[in-house]
Amino acid sequence: MTAPGEIQAPKWLRRSRATQQFVATVCSGGDLDAALATVGAVMGDLQVNGQRRLGANAFDATFEGNPDRAWSIFQILRENLANADVYVRPASERGKRLLICDMDMTIVAAETLDEVAIALGMGERIAAITARAMHGEIDFNAALRERIQMLAGQAEQVFHDVARQVRLNPGAEKLVAGASAAGVHTILISGGFAQVAEPVARQLGFDEVHCNRLELEAGQLTGRVHEPIINADLKCQILQQRAQALGLTLRDCCAIGDGANDLPMLTAAGLGIGYHAKPVLRAATSCHIDASDLDSALYFMGLESASAAPDAR
Repeated sequence: MTAPGEIQAPKWLRRSRATQQFVATVCSGGDLDAALATVGAVMGDLQVNGQRRLGANAFDATFEGNPDRAWSIFQILRENLANADVYVRPASERGKRLLICDMDMTIVAAETLDEVAIALGMGERIAAITARAMHGEIDFNAALRERIQMLAGQAEQVFHDVARQVRLNPGAEKLVAGASAAGVHTILISGGFAQVAEPVARQLGFDEVHCNRLELEAGQLTGRVHEPIINADLKCQILQQRAQALGLTLRDCCAIGDGANDLPMLTAAGLGIGYHAKPVLRAATSCHIDASDLDSALYFMGLESASAAPDAR
C-alpha cells in the first residue's frame, strides 16, 4: 500500500476532461472479499457498470465518471486497500501490445552483479555502489565501470554460476507466459550481463533480450565493458525503437522496473509499473506492485487473456 501523497498523477489525468468509463483493478495479497467490500464503499453513488473476478486474487470494477473523480477514487483506494495493489485507468486504455521488463530485482530476486561479488568475497564493497546507483545517487555508467574494474582478472565462470542459482521473483513465469499468450511482444532489458540475462530470457520465453557485455580475454574479465552501456537513456531508446519497428505507439507499451535507471522507460511507456520500486522511481510513477506478484501486471495491462494465463512453474 502507498500513502496518497506518494502517488504520481497518471498520464490519463491530463488527456481529457470528459466523462467516460474507467476500470479499477485490484490485485490482493490477502482477503479478496474484503477488498471487494472496500471498493464498493469507496465507489458510493458512482455508476458501476460491472465487476468481474480475474483469477483467484484480482478483480475489475468498471465505473463512469470524469478524470478528476477517477483520480480521487484511485487515491482513496490506494489509501484504504491494505495488502493490495490497485490501478485505475480509462477503459479505452486497456490492452498493451509490448512488454519491456528490467531484470535485476524485477524479473529476478537479486542484483546479479552483487551476487557475483559475494561469490568472490567482494560483496559489501560492490553492493554499496550498486545501491547508490539504483537509488539515482551516482551515475550509472561510472558505477558499472567501477564495479567491473574491481573484478578484473576474475573468471567469467562466476557469472554462469550465478545464472544457474538466481531465483525468479514470484509471478515472473506467469507474467511472460500470459503476455505471450495474449500476443504481446516481450523484451527483457538489463544493465546486467549476457551471461545471466540471456539464460533468464530463454527460460522465460522473452522475444528479445538487451543487456551489457563483458570484455573477456581467455575466459577472464579484463575489467572493461563493451559499449554501448545499457543505461537509463538506452533502455528508453530501445523501448522507443522497438515500438516504432513493430508499428506500435508508446501508449501500446508497458514497462516494469524497480530502480532509477528504469525511470525514463517507465515514464515513456503508456503504462509504467514500479515493482517494489526504489523511492526515486516510486515518486515518479502511479502504478506499483508491492503486495501481490509480478503477474498482476497482466491485469493492470488490461489483457483479456490474463485470467487464463498458464500456471507456469
